[in-house]
Amino acid sequence: MKRKTFLKTIIPALFLVACGITVSAQSVLKAGASKVNITPPFGTIINGDFLPFYTQEIHDSLYVKSLAFGSGKERFVFVVVDNMTVDGDLINDAKALILKNTGLQPGQVMVSSTHSHSCGSVIETATCQADLSYRLSLPAKIAESVRIALSKLQPVKIAWGHIDVPKHVACRRWFMKAGYPMVNPFGETERVWMNPEPGSEFLDHPVSPTDPQVSYLAVKTIAGKWISILGNYSTHYAGGIPENTISADYYGEMDIQLKAKLNAGDDFIGIMTNGTSGDVNTFDFRQTKHYPTGNFEKMKLIANDISDSILVSLKQASWDSKAALKHANAEVAVDRRQPSKELLAREKEIVRKTNYGSLGSIDKAGSDYSRLYALDVVKLDAYQPKTFQLPVQAISLGEGTIGTLPGEFFAETGLNLKQLASSKFYFSISLANAMIGYVPPAPQFQLGGYETWLCSGSCTEVGAEAKISGTLIGLIKSVQ
Repeated sequence: MKRKTFLKTIIPALFLVACGITVSAQSVLKAGASKVNITPPFGTIINGDFLPFYTQEIHDSLYVKSLAFGSGKERFVFVVVDNMTVDGDLINDAKALILKNTGLQPGQVMVSSTHSHSCGSVIETATCQADLSYRLSLPAKIAESVRIALSKLQPVKIAWGHIDVPKHVACRRWFMKAGYPMVNPFGETERVWMNPEPGSEFLDHPVSPTDPQVSYLAVKTIAGKWISILGNYSTHYAGGIPENTISADYYGEMDIQLKAKLNAGDDFIGIMTNGTSGDVNTFDFRQTKHYPTGNFEKMKLIANDISDSILVSLKQASWDSKAALKHANAEVAVDRRQPSKELLAREKEIVRKTNYGSLGSIDKAGSDYSRLYALDVVKLDAYQPKTFQLPVQAISLGEGTIGTLPGEFFAETGLNLKQLASSKFYFSISLANAMIGYVPPAPQFQLGGYETWLCSGSCTEVGAEAKISGTLIGLIKSVQ
């Protein structure tokens, strides 16, 4: 079924599955922001690479940041955690505490992660274990951040804006010329490759478009004092951070730079969310850009460019103190991809013969990589449910709308949602309320590549992207 036909078919049925559509009565819009420190202690596992690292240095603090809105009796809170991946079980634990402490229902709260790769490990990945002690500490701190933000609600005015910053988005999936080795961990030959060597003579062309737009929701008191900016950009992360070092990456640097450039007070909180960046990063594969190579320099440069662009856009911003708050949520049932009997038998045999305590560093073409994926496939088959219930949300405030996506979605999905949404301003927050891994559009599975390899980080059915984005566009329409 073609994509447009699918969307026309599914949208009328959405209102039967939506958990609720809530609209505030016309009244004064209020907001409040908070951040709670979640910097882990030395020794905490970091899972942003293909092997675990252990915290030895802390470059900058990590936070849970919350931005709460209230209008009449209605409330909604955006929560963003400095972490690579916060899964649905942890988020549900946090939302249960939020319900107990504040009365907010799960649908009134969005919890997402930034996807910085230099934070404490709270989930098990295909190649790295979770740090259970750190994981257990987070739900209470997430709930505390929400409580504080709600306690600070005061009359505000808001402004939406967007501006293109194309320099720091690059499709990382490439068609390669004949002769480039493209064998996945399961011994199969791929049609595309993720993150090929920059400057390679085998580079042909990138697979998909990128979304260059920086979007934001700005919040001030009625008197004009800055409260927060909730921003969004569709690049994976910046990097340039040493091993064994904790950092919020450019997401944290944005808070620092926006506060300074806006001359905002200490109460200002800059919050950067991850857009649809599953197939996007900052790498310069053609070697036409020149990023600094020193530690932390790249993330500071990217934050500088994005914050400067937001300041330019703010000059044309229109402020609204009477924006209506509307939100809707639904759950989408998505099946898990199953390994074939042959693949599962192959992976079990690899696991049976591997001494995992002796594995060293990993290269995509190395045998360790295949062995780690074999272990993940076996555990995926044994422990994960066959069907996932995934939450999606749409939130509108005046001229703008935000949609949430429960995983790492490709730029194509975000661009389609922006085109289909009728709001003057729209952006998607990925890694929100659940984390089901990569959710590529269906045609991408025919090409293969890292984001499609069956594992705990990419395990949804081939049609999951269409199901989820189709449901979300229906919710977006319902709150406009």
